[in-house]
Amino acid sequence: MRRPVIAAVLVLFIGAPAQAQFAVIDPANLAQAVLIAERTWNHWDELRREFETIRRMAQGLGAVDAYRIPNIPTSVHDIHRWAHGAAWLEGLNTGDPSGSQYAAVTLPLEGPGPELNRLSASGRRTFERQYATVEIADSVARLGGHQVAIIRNYYDRLLHALEALEGDVVNPRPEFHEMTAVLDQIAAGELLGRRQDTATNQLLSHALEQLLVRGKRFRDTEATSINMQLGTWRDTESANRAFAAGVGDALRTWRQP
Repeated sequence: MRRPVIAAVLVLFIGAPAQAQFAVIDPANLAQAVLIAERTWNHWDELRREFETIRRMAQGLGAVDAYRIPNIPTSVHDIHRWAHGAAWLEGLNTGDPSGSQYAAVTLPLEGPGPELNRLSASGRRTFERQYATVEIADSVARLGGHQVAIIRNYYDRLLHALEALEGDVVNPRPEFHEMTAVLDQIAAGELLGRRQDTATNQLLSHALEQLLVRGKRFRDTEATSINMQLGTWRDTESANRAFAAGVGDALRTWRQP
């Protein structure tokens, strides 16, 4: 009796049109989806709270226009005031890569002629080293003056970049104070700082070169004085004998005109 009843029920279920379907749920996948949704919500909530904190800090800061500072103007030489030194002063303002403007205001250095060959080997070496001091001083002065002009013109470009960065920092619009914008401003400030350090190091290197040339000049002067003193001590006796002999011969051979 049970089999016909079960068969009839099956026939009814199979023959009846499908009006609804039973959902198949995997408990493990459902739990994983719930954990992902919970973590996403927690992360979003943390970002929201951080944003609210940054916004409150920005509102507490208030207007930042007070942090604007005036620019330091670039100083240049007045070439119209100094007539005789105007050539190199203009080079210090705009650049002198060839050194022609420096040469226009310095005394010319004559090149050694054939008379140098009449000197002894030691005398020639001494003269060449003294000549080298002047050549080195000229090279350092020309290059240093040109570099000063380059840095003077480069400062204007740095000034424009700093003004643009200052405008972004003190801008009251909220998009300039979002986290990404602030990080970009910090990176730009660091980059400008490194550029300024590079320019400063170049000027310091040329100042050091000037001091080295000055030290060489002082050293050569002292070496010349010491060599003269040593020569005096070494040759005094023979020089005195020669002087005495020469005077004696002059007295013996002198006759009343």
